[in-house]
Amino acid sequence: IGEDFTPLAPVTCTEYDINCCVTQKISGPINCSSTLDMTEDVAIAFASRYAKMEFSEYDEYVEASLEDFLNLHNGLYSVNMSNTYSEELSLEPPMKEEGPQLNMEKDSFVIPVIYPFGTVYLILAIDG
Repeated sequence: IGEDFTPLAPVTCTEYDINCCVTQKISGPINCSSTLDMTEDVAIAFASRYAKMEFSEYDEYVEASLEDFLNLHNGLYSVNMSNTYSEELSLEPPMKEEGPQLNMEKDSFVIPVIYPFGTVYLILAIDG
């Protein structure tokens, strides 16, 4: 959604306090999940850029845009894994993550990605 971002080094974690959070589970030879988290104002700006529409409040359209972004990129990953390694992956529908905290098992990473409008956190977790 632009070229004006800076990814920072991944940080390992087992729990993460969430704000506006969407997640998607990926299953296959490796079961994992990818999650996007950000504050409401960052979610509005991110979704506005992605959807090429101007959103002014956090609502179901912003949430749907975040879910679509996550699903699109996980779908591309799944297709590339199939084409390159002949590994079939399945994607569950993306969903809003509720609760004050995301609890993960081992092998989980948070990758902060800084945009001019704020920071988006990409969380990658291997599910047990």
